[in-house]
Amino acid sequence: MRTLIVALSLAFVSFVSAQEYEVRSEFHYCKLNEGKSLEDAIAGSKHYGEFSASQGTKYMQFMLTPMHAGDTSDYDYILWGSWPDGQAMYDEWGSFANNYGGWEGGSELDGAAGTCSRSIAVFNAGVAHNRIPMDDRDQKQPVQFAQCSMRDGVSIEQIYAQAEADKLLMEKGGFKGWGIHYLFPYMGFDGDASYDFVQMNHWYSFEARGQMANNWQDFVAKNPSVESGMNLLVDCKGSRSFVSELMFDNN
Repeated sequence: MRTLIVALSLAFVSFVSAQEYEVRSEFHYCKLNEGKSLEDAIAGSKHYGEFSASQGTKYMQFMLTPMHAGDTSDYDYILWGSWPDGQAMYDEWGSFANNYGGWEGGSELDGAAGTCSRSIAVFNAGVAHNRIPMDDRDQKQPVQFAQCSMRDGVSIEQIYAQAEADKLLMEKGGFKGWGIHYLFPYMGFDGDASYDFVQMNHWYSFEARGQMANNWQDFVAKNPSVESGMNLLVDCKGSRSFVSELMFDNN
């Protein structure tokens, strides 16, 4: 991985100050145990949510299930958790390790639903959003991830400025109910990744996703800078899509 990652990790807070917000996030890649189902995994997640609430920790968790995600032979689902800051992250991990019993906790349940074999943590920068009312949002929502590399000489400030310019054009173009995040490596990475950050695009409903899919090419033809401007700054590839469902939110 480029040495830029080190600089981003050390100075990340100053970079995201112009963005909407910054949180810490984690991703656990899990395989269902024999005889278990996604319903069991959901029950286990919500059970942990009740424990987290009882401890007063600020933690929320989603479950991601593959939609168009390539080879998923190593996992059946992904647990995606977030905290508002680093203090909350380690407060929650402390209660998980000491009071819940770590991965072996949850003795009230009939065995763990899954085994999680890969875990990573990231700095999660909320870059741009167009939010819609809660009543218009789906319970299960589409989300996409792509690996992005910064082109030589490009700064993260340039990328954020381009994203803000694109947001204004997209809103004028009538696109509603979407969000963009940049996920910067923090812990659990091998150190030889060929990208600088992951771009995460999400939509609050499948209707919003479909509306964007149906009208994007016409929009870009009228606003070519939306794609050409960002393409001059970053190279993104390997897009994968998932269905995201909120398990609990204790913030």
